[in-house]
Amino acid sequence: MARPVDPEKGKAILLAAKKIFVRDGYQAAKISAIATEAGVAAGTVYLYFESKEAIATALASDFFARAAALMAKFVPHFADEQGIETYLDEIVIFASAEKEMLAQIRPDPGVAKDECSKEVRNQLLNAMAKMLSDLMEQGKIRKYDPTALANLIFGMLHSVVMGSVVFDDVPLADSKKTTTLVLKRALFLVD
Repeated sequence: MARPVDPEKGKAILLAAKKIFVRDGYQAAKISAIATEAGVAAGTVYLYFESKEAIATALASDFFARAAALMAKFVPHFADEQGIETYLDEIVIFASAEKEMLAQIRPDPGVAKDECSKEVRNQLLNAMAKMLSDLMEQGKIRKYDPTALANLIFGMLHSVVMGSVVFDDVPLADSKKTTTLVLKRALFLVD
């Protein structure tokens, strides 16, 4: 009789994989190193995940689920006083906690190009577009093509996260201030 899968062991494998991916880089990471870090046999890893790619997909799914939860919580409140600032602050906190993992994207852009990540990014884009469309219909923000606007906002958030949080290319305060000002002017006609 097969042993039941232990959810805690699966979580331990994912945490170990995250640590190994950060330490060794995704391409160089080995299942054996992940297993050792998790305190399990390599064969046990394969009971939970069929490949290193499956582990990466699970980590990406978790990341995108948490990003989607932030979006769902804060985007509908863009029109509130400090709504954009609050969302941007939460994104920075989230990205700061994931900084080491996000840093893997620059040296290996293929890390986030798998079909699952692409599909989830499209789902996030569509969800953001829907929220923006709702705000437009309620007269809370100016009208644009909601999908194009969502894509532009994601581009700005990506710039803040990668350029100011992960790699410190641009001072974070400057990046946040400018992003907030541009969004407010575009969405609300604020001077």
